[in-house]
Amino acid sequence: MQYVIYIAAGIVLLGLCIFIHELGHLLGGRMVGIKAKTFSIGMGKGIVKKKIGDTTYQIAPFPFGGYCQFYGEDPSEERTGQGFEFLSAHPLRRIVTVAMGPLFNLFFGIIIFFVMNLVGYSKDTNQVNIPEQLRTGKQTSPAYEAGVRSGDRVVKIGDEEIKSFSDLQAAVMFSEGKTLEVTLERGSKLLRLQVTPRQAAGGRYEIGVMPYGTHILIVDMMDGGVAQAAGLRVMDEIVSVDGIEMQSEAEFSRYINERANRPVKLSFMRKDVRMEKVVTPALNEIVRFQALDGRGAPGESFPIMKSDSLQRFFDKGQIKINERVVTGYDDLLATVREANGGRVSLKVDNEKYSGIMKIEKVGLIGIFQAMAPDQVLIRYGVADAFIHSFVEPYEFIVMNLKGIGMLFTGKMNVRENLSGPIRIVQIAGQVAYYKGIPDFILLMAKISIILMVMNLLPIPVVDGSHLIFFTIEWIRKKPLSQKIMERIQTVGIVILVMLMAFVIINDISMLPFMKDLFK
Repeated sequence: MQYVIYIAAGIVLLGLCIFIHELGHLLGGRMVGIKAKTFSIGMGKGIVKKKIGDTTYQIAPFPFGGYCQFYGEDPSEERTGQGFEFLSAHPLRRIVTVAMGPLFNLFFGIIIFFVMNLVGYSKDTNQVNIPEQLRTGKQTSPAYEAGVRSGDRVVKIGDEEIKSFSDLQAAVMFSEGKTLEVTLERGSKLLRLQVTPRQAAGGRYEIGVMPYGTHILIVDMMDGGVAQAAGLRVMDEIVSVDGIEMQSEAEFSRYINERANRPVKLSFMRKDVRMEKVVTPALNEIVRFQALDGRGAPGESFPIMKSDSLQRFFDKGQIKINERVVTGYDDLLATVREANGGRVSLKVDNEKYSGIMKIEKVGLIGIFQAMAPDQVLIRYGVADAFIHSFVEPYEFIVMNLKGIGMLFTGKMNVRENLSGPIRIVQIAGQVAYYKGIPDFILLMAKISIILMVMNLLPIPVVDGSHLIFFTIEWIRKKPLSQKIMERIQTVGIVILVMLMAFVIINDISMLPFMKDLFK
């Protein structure tokens, strides 16, 4: 059932967004008297066709796509010179026809945001949590250093009202590292603090806070682990353990670690249904690293447990102890035993630590967890809903343009941040399956807006390049030469084919079964 939902969600999301785009081209052409020859929902040979007026409407078998073909659109075909033919029409009429595709994607996103702002939807809370590992040592968060504490509610940054964690993220991201005046609610008190964001890996600014939560969210599971055998699933939210509500990930981990071979009762939520399972944490060996400063004083302490993400560091040779590359978890355990409690140098990627490593025997249930953010209801009156339906797409467009800039400048990892249709389907399925319909609808609005942004980029073959060509033709009073156009289009096709090949291969490599295959 899960995979059926994934596929259906992907078809609905991509199919509808592309349909809206092509509908924009169709109606844009009609506005200026350019006639469509074929309007297709889906790709491939039409299986259902109906001709209305001069246009054949069809449904094709491959749902991830669609197109609107105009009369006289192909430069190689003969044209009569009539105004309804695409290339025979005045450049301004062609500009309108092309521009309406991306604009319809934007209009679609704005309409969705407006409706959802009226109906109401949930967002991560504006109340913040600062994890224990960000309260001491080199990783101390800027927010904690400035006086922010877990449980504080951020209500304003500068003059901007903060209603959710995404509002906070956007304000920090656009800060360019400038000191922010953060207004907090702490109990009945209102506090104003000066917080200076820091630049994280990838060039993004952050202040080192997470959305506050009271449930433990299962974000990943170990194959064959105790939790998996008991029937727990990813995205289950653990409400209590033996009737005790956990206030942090660290508190939850300590409770489980101390109860090896002793049954514990987990109470958890799965899609608004409360359930209970009894599990017995299995005794396992983990490595604990205690950082020491130059004078030997203890600093931050953190466990190093076997996981797929840790294995990826091993595979890339990014974990070193005393400058020796550690190849796997068993090798790590052997190295720690050899060190026999002595001081070691630990390097993880580009982070260097000095301290003591030791092996601990603890209880584990085979999950990787995070705090599930508390939710706040976002709902506006008609006037505010209308205003925010423009503000939110604008902020989203700015974030995407900045992200594209970071990809081109190398500040952001291309493999991890560039998604193609396969990964979009995967994301759509995950949101629909785990988060529900409101979040899926909002995702559709964002994907539609992303399609607008990508189509307006000045890349040959896509809409943005056509708008540039037709604008040049309008200014010059004549089109570019056919040879130049053909060369540009050829280069564009090669670039797009290479890009599509890259994103599809990259999407496939990111799928869980492919990661397991090449472990």
